[in-house]
Amino acid sequence: MLLARAALLTREETGPQAMSHVTAALLHGLPVSVQRLGAVWMTAAADRPRSTRYTPLLRREVAPLPPGELTTRSGLPVTSLARTVADCLRHLPVEESVPLADAALQSPLAESDRLPRAHLDGVLRDQASWPYARAAVSALRLVDPRRESVFESRSAIVMDACGLPAPTPQAVILDTDGVFVARVDFLWGEYGVVGEADGVAKYRTDDPVQVFMAERERQARLEELGLVVVRWNWRQLGGRPPEFVVRLRRALAAGDPARFRGKVA
Repeated sequence: MLLARAALLTREETGPQAMSHVTAALLHGLPVSVQRLGAVWMTAAADRPRSTRYTPLLRREVAPLPPGELTTRSGLPVTSLARTVADCLRHLPVEESVPLADAALQSPLAESDRLPRAHLDGVLRDQASWPYARAAVSALRLVDPRRESVFESRSAIVMDACGLPAPTPQAVILDTDGVFVARVDFLWGEYGVVGEADGVAKYRTDDPVQVFMAERERQARLEELGLVVVRWNWRQLGGRPPEFVVRLRRALAAGDPARFRGKVA
């Protein structure tokens, strides 16, 4: 945050200014691409004489800054959580903005930091005539706070771009007796297919072998219930088409919901 403090100390204008976009997202604790960390993003009130300015170290936007869309983080003036997410949905590509929005809307956040969807929708309505507003509307269609990681969000974005049917995130699978079996990353219930995004975070443990064995046992139980299970990792998100999309298409074609002998909670 040294760059952010330096940008404030060396500003030439007076009046409302705040960290915004990616810099504000970082200060709010949202997932930000490391490629974005080299520059500070700021927004100055629309009545300032200077225009938008981009340099390698500073992206300075000019736009209204109503008091209700301002707060502080780490002693710095920043745009509110709703304003920050809305700005990122307008300015960033979906593979960056959607995971960020998913994280902001997730219920595990502390109540004081959680972003109600209605607040985000309200800010985006106010920005309807702003630059890149259509990009925000398009990205918002992909946002789903039920997803629990950037990898899951990125996977869902690729699925959508490749025309796959939308899955249910974080579905709970029970056996025939109603006993919990697993909470899966993605479920295509109408096809009898489960998708598991194997990000690195799943295996951060003192005993990775034990985790691996538990994952395999879990998959076997899902398959015993008649579900087709497809797993993928970060590497398999790439390609044209991506490898995991090819495998999912095969699974969706071969899956049969009639074989599923369990229940979805």
